[in-house]
Amino acid sequence: MRVNGIETAGYAVTGYMAGKTKRSVTSGSMDFMETLTQKSDSVVERYKREHPEDASHVDAQVRAGKSVVAKNGVENISRKDMTMEEYKSFIHGLLNSIPFDSTRIFDREIVSISDDGWKQMKNNRDYEAWVLGYTVGNRSVRNPFFGWPGASANLCVERFGASIEEHIGQSVSTSPSGSKPANKKNEKSWWEKRHARMEELIAEQVEKSMAQRALEYKI
Repeated sequence: MRVNGIETAGYAVTGYMAGKTKRSVTSGSMDFMETLTQKSDSVVERYKREHPEDASHVDAQVRAGKSVVAKNGVENISRKDMTMEEYKSFIHGLLNSIPFDSTRIFDREIVSISDDGWKQMKNNRDYEAWVLGYTVGNRSVRNPFFGWPGASANLCVERFGASIEEHIGQSVSTSPSGSKPANKKNEKSWWEKRHARMEELIAEQVEKSMAQRALEYKI
């Protein structure tokens, strides 16, 4: 289902998005003042001051994120009027609108955002745009081994916190590790340990998602 141009992809369509558009759309001047207030204490601006070598790249990510918002026609919707659950559904819809490169069609991605991360995004349009813009760039990366015999998809886990510094991205191949040579010691390799840790992260994410759905539907 699409709401205001955003594909919800299974996420509940909130009353906010479906029936409260008049209350949520602000004037251009109000949105401008909100942006000015955020600029003064933006974690994005602070990161650029502390890492000037990355400033141009971060600016490009923020622009890409704002482009996602503009393409979906929701740049004038006030986040402050949303509940946190409404905001999460809103952002998931925006994330679902960002495509993967054609060589990544079999990849799986898990996006995890901490509670503090959600709060930072909701109150800071630049940080929201950075998360979206990072996702645009990450999903646009081509897989140079796509179509090769034996090549497999990747599993990607992206964890976002309340600042750029807290972001952690991990990616592992979903191909089986294969049998070990007979002369190798019977101990886990670094790659196997990393793969095992990734499975733990997936299990944690699935458990958290199931618990959240249980609360939503009062199971």
